[in-house]
Amino acid sequence: MTREEELIEKIQQMCDENREAEVIEMIDALPEEERTYKIVGLQARTLSNLAANIRNGYYDSNQEPDALDSRALDILTATAEEGKDDPNWWCRNGYTRMNLRMEAEAIPYFEHVMTLIDDDPETQEFWSDVPEAIEKCRQTVSFLEHPSRQTPPYGKTRSWMIAIPRDENHVPDTDLAAACIAGIEGVENLTYELTDDKETGTMLKIYGSFKGGSFECEIDKVTAFNPNGLKYGTYFNKADTDMLTKRLSGYGIDLKPGRGTPMEWLRLQLLIADIVVPDMLALHDLSSHQALSGLWVKSVVKSTVPPPPDIAFNIETECNNDGGDIWMYTTGMERFGLPDIEIMHGTQNHERCHNILIKTVARSLLCSTDTGTESDTHWQPKINSPIAIMAGGVPLYVRLLPWEEAIKDGDRNTDAPGSIRTRLERMNSQSCVLFAYPDEQAAAEDLYQPLWMMDDYLTNDMADNMQSLIDGKEMERRSRVTAERMDLMERVAHNAPQHEVMLRLWLEDEDGEPTDKWAKITKYTDRHNFEAEIEDNGDKIGIRFVNEPDGRIISWAIPIENFIITADSAYILDAEPWLKEQLGLQD
Repeated sequence: MTREEELIEKIQQMCDENREAEVIEMIDALPEEERTYKIVGLQARTLSNLAANIRNGYYDSNQEPDALDSRALDILTATAEEGKDDPNWWCRNGYTRMNLRMEAEAIPYFEHVMTLIDDDPETQEFWSDVPEAIEKCRQTVSFLEHPSRQTPPYGKTRSWMIAIPRDENHVPDTDLAAACIAGIEGVENLTYELTDDKETGTMLKIYGSFKGGSFECEIDKVTAFNPNGLKYGTYFNKADTDMLTKRLSGYGIDLKPGRGTPMEWLRLQLLIADIVVPDMLALHDLSSHQALSGLWVKSVVKSTVPPPPDIAFNIETECNNDGGDIWMYTTGMERFGLPDIEIMHGTQNHERCHNILIKTVARSLLCSTDTGTESDTHWQPKINSPIAIMAGGVPLYVRLLPWEEAIKDGDRNTDAPGSIRTRLERMNSQSCVLFAYPDEQAAAEDLYQPLWMMDDYLTNDMADNMQSLIDGKEMERRSRVTAERMDLMERVAHNAPQHEVMLRLWLEDEDGEPTDKWAKITKYTDRHNFEAEIEDNGDKIGIRFVNEPDGRIISWAIPIENFIITADSAYILDAEPWLKEQLGLQD
């Protein structure tokens, strides 16, 4: 074995042991006569591999990945004459440039690789990663040049969920499921097609209209689904959490909503999921990247009220390596024809208020917008009223600006959170960035400014005093679900003050203006006659209510142990039956 062969074998063994940094140092220490073309070529490859491992978090190092790739490129450039007929040299040039975000330059290097290799199946299979790299580079270049022309990700054009049954042997009756779906209130003109597509797993295709908007839905058999990366959107007890790791198969509920109110469409999808999998462990909402409890789904489908809008979206947060330059954005809005909402260039000191603002805007759009996904035109809804009252009583008016208009020139081709490059696999051009109007007059004249210009009012220590203004439709929804589940609260309230029960009440302030406050029940007869205690500026004030109208109680909450039971979270009592026993709610 020659010295070169010995070194090549040693380098390969060290790389297999993830000792790339040592390989680089070893080759640096070699005498010049041993630094042959093959050896320095392997050093270039090792530099790029180490850079990739650092970028992906597989290797902890203070070295800059770009500096490692740049050094690899210098080595390759210096060996250009020797490598002109070597597909490895061309391939390494392509990947190094690709890692340095030089995709347009990488493409011809990759393409030349394919001209240097044999066309027999075995060789083509060995180099199969190269055509994939070419396609990825082309997609990136196209997206950077024309982001709005790209095809949106599947989960942004359809509402895509996977229902996981508790019984792994459950198989839905597709004919019965279609008949039950046809019986859902508001569904009309339903037709369906039974299929047995082995490739896609599609079992049933459904077409119809719902409350005036047309829709289509597919039911698919899904095997070996990996839920990693999904957040818990609702509460799961320990037993169900443990079971989730073992239940990896289920049934896809793939809905393309039509025009209408988004939350009504979401409720329809939950109804369909419950029909297909009546005893559901979990419902994985891939469009919003969250897992929903089957017990929560059951509580929604038993109700005549749409689910809370917070469940329709998720808020993701990304930042730079220093934990600053925070990019906060929603997922799940675009399936309903709405823009996802985002805030760019935030800081840790404003994260709480920014989260509140995004939630408030998303809720408003989901509850009050009549829209759909049938139009290909870009549409940015306008919010005419203030969405929050900030510290000092300052109202906040916001403007939704398409991200391509909002993005700074310096962010267009960098890895900064929210830049075009970071959006390639995360978002498309339908999202909107939150800007602010300094006052009502500026809102009327559409004179908006970056949100950071309101930073003095949006620090984390001011979050508790910031009042988000709930949309009227959401207030109506909360009132409906509160009334629907009032009996549960009343059964506990009769034992007050043994069990703490809180009511959110409509009251009048000193000027006779309507306001809402939380009150603790001290004595309860019924919803029209009760006594409560309100805390105001540290003082506790007792109030007696006699023959009150139905609208006095807005919502209720029962704190117990580490939980707060509300009308929307009453399903937790089914997840943790011992709570029912403590509250005296045994059937």
